[in-house]
Amino acid sequence: MRSKAIFWLIFIAVTALCWLDYQYFTEGHAQQLSPIKRQIGHLGILAVITPVGYLGWKAYGVSWIQKLWFVAYAAVLVIIMVVGLIQWKTSVFGIGFLDQISRLRLFFTSPLPYGMLYIINKVVKSQQNR
Repeated sequence: MRSKAIFWLIFIAVTALCWLDYQYFTEGHAQQLSPIKRQIGHLGILAVITPVGYLGWKAYGVSWIQKLWFVAYAAVLVIIMVVGLIQWKTSVFGIGFLDQISRLRLFFTSPLPYGMLYIINKVVKSQQNR
């Protein structure tokens, strides 16, 4: 029972982190920040969400979701940092591609992946119990 409470507390923490990212680095106060500070803020929040969500899945006790969470978030962090570095050095990417990277970041800095994995886990469990 304690592990489920931790799982849901982590869900609330992930949601709060996502709200902070959206409020302070996407909308709200974002216009007052320089682009580099906003980008660092986005990456920082994403980097914090990764281990926080991992702890939630660890408490829930489903190892394959833990691994999926970590691999997905690590891959997204690497993609965003590599694209950002290439863009900073060469300005080779167009607005459309950068918008897609921004949407990728926005998806992973939302509580949606955490909730989706929870639903996937429930579906898998119900299929196994048939």
